[in-house]
Amino acid sequence: MSIHARIKQLREARGMSMLTLADLVGVSAWQTVQQWEKEDGTAPKRERLAAVAAALQTTPEYLLFGDGGSSASTREKKRVDYTDVFAASEAGISMTALRVAQSFDKLDSTEKKQAILAQLKAFGFPIDDSEDDQNFSYKK
Repeated sequence: MSIHARIKQLREARGMSMLTLADLVGVSAWQTVQQWEKEDGTAPKRERLAAVAAALQTTPEYLLFGDGGSSASTREKKRVDYTDVFAASEAGISMTALRVAQSFDKLDSTEKKQAILAQLKAFGFPIDDSEDDQNFSYKK
């Protein structure tokens, strides 16, 4: 079960609306809670995780890792995965977008990167690839 599912499950088990949880945690909109509960949404930011856990009467560790029955290596793997969740959340992008970016960075040739960028340009994305292959940027 993911952090998203655990937040939703605990909120519903406590009979809380998204608005109530948002108020308890100190976020201005229930849509923020909705994003936390969506499987491809953003997780609570690191600095807000303790408040979410307190409002749901649990621990940040439970929200991140689930029950304590996991082996140390499984917990470490999840810890690495949730580092990515926090990175995506802080950047304001989805986990899918983060994973796409990470995969792009791992490509072994400039030609592959250029082919992907050409496809993105064909779909109308304003990509600036005039720099070297390590420093592609997105134009807003």
